Amino acid sequence: MPKREAFTVQFLARMDNAWPWKISLTEDTHLQLKGSDNTQNCRIWARENPSQMQQLPLHSQKITVWCGFTATFIVGHFFFEEIGLLGPVNSTNNGTRYEYLLRNQLIPALKQRGCVDSTIFMHASSLRSLQHQ
Repeated sequence: MPKREAFTVQFLARMDNAWPWKISLTEDTHLQLKGSDNTQNCRIWARENPSQMQQLPLHSQKITVWCGFTATFIVGHFFFEEIGLLGPVNSTNNGTRYEYLLRNQLIPALKQRGCVDSTIFMHASSLRSLQHQ
């Protein structure tokens, strides 16, 4: 039996019917504060010219928002930002900040719901920003 088929058979034999309801998926996105959209996360269908261009500054102000969700509830929204001299400053999602979010915001939120031990965490963010931490 090929390895993938063997894995599938073993996996299905051990699978709990409630398992899909316990998966927590995650997503983060950068929201531009000047009203433009992140085209990797947002698609807008419109009647206007689809080739229309909108010029944007290279480093416009933005905020990074993260949330987790299961089939039954949403955890978050949490913001990646730091407090600078002039107020909140967007910060890049790196391994240190992500670990802080998991330990200090996600895990307590799951504990509050009584499901921290049964939730299966599926990370769906950009691993490139986390791999060097």
